[in-house]
Amino acid sequence: MLTFDRPVPRETTIAAVAMHCSHDVAANWAKYEGFIEEAALQGVSYLVFPEVSLQGYLLSSGGLGSAEMNEQIAYFRATAEPIPGPTTRKLQLLAKRHGMLIQAGMAERAMDGNIVYNSAVLVDGSGVLGVFRKLHNQFEWPVFSPGNHLDVFPTPLGKVGMFICYDLAFPEVTREFALKGAKIAALTTAWPMQGDDPVTDYYGYTYDLFSRSSALANQLWLVCSNQVNRPVTPGAANYYGHSRIIAPNGKIVADTGYAEGLAVATVDIDAGLERARTREFFGLNLLQDRRPAYYRSHSNEAIYYAPGATAPPEPEGAEVQRDATSLLPVTG
Repeated sequence: MLTFDRPVPRETTIAAVAMHCSHDVAANWAKYEGFIEEAALQGVSYLVFPEVSLQGYLLSSGGLGSAEMNEQIAYFRATAEPIPGPTTRKLQLLAKRHGMLIQAGMAERAMDGNIVYNSAVLVDGSGVLGVFRKLHNQFEWPVFSPGNHLDVFPTPLGKVGMFICYDLAFPEVTREFALKGAKIAALTTAWPMQGDDPVTDYYGYTYDLFSRSSALANQLWLVCSNQVNRPVTPGAANYYGHSRIIAPNGKIVADTGYAEGLAVATVDIDAGLERARTREFFGLNLLQDRRPAYYRSHSNEAIYYAPGATAPPEPEGAEVQRDATSLLPVTG
């Protein structure tokens, strides 16, 4: 048997909220406070909230230009906040009191309120550590504008990559996080059901499949925080819940099921990564075994154009938009 110095185990408690949200910011904030206090009693170091859980998610009623859509636009423009802003400052105080990292989902106000993003924000006792704006949100226009970056953020637990809902359906997202050294990918989502039976629901099945395969394919920790049940607002979806923590081997270690509450797990983040990449899946490290020279089409936009056609040039300044400086919070 080989002998060598093994790292000292270091356990960390992480949690994902399953939250029954409303379209009432004050009521949602009261739930935030309750979940943070509950998590603190359980020694949670990293707590993740669902997508736009501060304001509630979009409604299905109303097409472009309809009275219903215009009402939604007005609601999110009125309730969106800058980052940093009032809510992130309150989260900072709670994070400092409890020694906790908190990831919140909220509508972000930018460019003097003329742009609203569907954002996830990571806060600790020192302030805002990072902001992610939902990248794949084509169906959320004209309420929310799309984000323009995929980055990871250093934390005391290691690098964290935040992403939102539909982003989970794109394997490139979590692979990008893994390649940038993320130990945790944290999803803030409002994943709906197709019907009302969480046991047989197909959309729920896709959430299960995407989340577990993303963790395994990248051999990293995946934390999913989802809304649950149907808000009372007419036109609201019925959300699948099942907030969960998934180990780097693809196994679920905590899950709320179809109920409001906390999925909590105490884990050794580094040991879980090392075990997944050296022992569990045939002892194979999937990041090590990549063959990137053969994946070039993944970022080649010329394939979207007819053979011989020239792709239009990028707008001037586009490369600056993708620079890490664009991750700095934009205040309105």
